[in-house]
Formats: sequence, C-alpha cells, structure tokens
Amino acid sequence: MKGAHYEAQPRFRDGEGNNRQPDFVVTLPDQKHMVIDSKVSLVDYERAVAATEPADREAALDAHVKAVRSHIDDLARKDYTNLVGIRSPSFVLMFMPIEPAYIEALRHGPDLFEYGYRSSVILVSHTTLMPILKTVANLWMMAHSNEEAQALSDRAGDIYNQVVVVAERLKKLGDTLETVRRQYNSTVTAVAGQQGLHGKAARFGELSSKAHKRMPDIEPLHADFESERLDLIVTPVPEPDSDSDQASGHIAE
Repeated sequence: MKGAHYEAQPRFRDGEGNNRQPDFVVTLPDQKHMVIDSKVSLVDYERAVAATEPADREAALDAHVKAVRSHIDDLARKDYTNLVGIRSPSFVLMFMPIEPAYIEALRHGPDLFEYGYRSSVILVSHTTLMPILKTVANLWMMAHSNEEAQALSDRAGDIYNQVVVVAERLKKLGDTLETVRRQYNSTVTAVAGQQGLHGKAARFGELSSKAHKRMPDIEPLHADFESERLDLIVTPVPEPDSDSDQASGHIAE
C-alpha cells in the first residue's frame, strides 16, 4: 500500500544538505527501509542490440558494462543508507528494468555483481526483484498476524483477570454468607432449642388473652439441602440381625 509500505521518489537530504531522491523506498515491518533505484542508462545496450557487426556489438557491450559500473559508483557516493530519515539495511537495490540488459551486463562483465556488492549496491532485475518484494509482503502479513495474535493474547489476559476478580468477590461473598449462616443457626438454636426462648415464650400465648398471633416455626439453615437429601436417599438401610429374623419367624408361625 502506497504511503504505508512504500513511497515513490521521496525527498531526503544528506549530511551536507544536498537533496536526494531515490526512486522507491520500501518500508519493512521493523520500520527499516529498503531503497530501490532504477536510473541506469541503457543507451549502450540498445546500441549493442542494433549493432550488425560483432566488433560494434562488443564495443557497445563494453560501454554498457561501463555505464552500469558507473551507476554503481554513483549510488555508492549518494550513500542512501545514511540519509536523514532513512533506516535502511546496508545496501541499495539497483533495478535494471530490461531483463536482457541485466543478463548481458552480467554475462559481459562477470565481476559486475561482486563489484556492486562490495559497494553495497545489489544488482536486480524483474526476475530477482519480484521475489524480494514478495518476501517483504509476506513479512508484513506475518507481522500483521503476530499483532492480531498479541492483541488476542492481551484480550484473553484481560478477560482472565476480570474472571479472577469476579471469582474472588464470589469467594468473599460465599465466606460472608457462611458466617451469616452459622450465626443465624446459632441464634436459632438459642431461641428455638429445647431450653430456648421460643419454648418459654410459647407458654405466654396460653396464659394471656391478648396473645393472638401465631408463633412461627424457626429452623436452622442447611448449607446444602439437596446434598443432604441425596445422602438420605443413598444411605443403606441396616439389615436386621439373625435373632430378629428368628423372632419374626416365631411370630409369623
């Protein structure tokens, strides 16, 4: 995406204040840059293609290699990698848009690629540039996926922490309710027990003609009523002993 992943002919200044304008600056996911320059003269290559004599063709290819070498030197002098505002790897991609011109230059000057590499200038054609840009695109896709995964992980952590807070509050509430239950049962036992106030006050209802209200039944609260019911259901009934069986038999007779 233009503006997000690359800029066409952006303007920069070098340390001496001179204007520099590479053809393309590609942004990498780590916020570094990759510079692409394609200002290479192909006049001599065209002359080599049009030559009818072998000698003229050789001379034109020599000039073509010299022009490519000269452009390598020019890019090395511009030192794009150290421009203010560029965070670049330590090389520039020198793009030759005509694939046969790229092939002929390397064929006629076999040391040309190594020469550029020593000057931090990498010769590329359409065949080699496209895989590089595809790799950059894949890096952006991976970076985007990693950002989504990190965002999902952060969100999951937030949800987990919220659940922990709710669970802690429920635990405190449960502890409080258990304390209240125990206090209530203790009070009920004191009021409604055999020697409690409930039984003693019940006599007043029989003695006083003004006592017309009914005393409610007060029972203790059970922690888990359903569990207690289940315990009652599954509790085995004790089997009668042999003596009881014999007694029952005599009675039956």
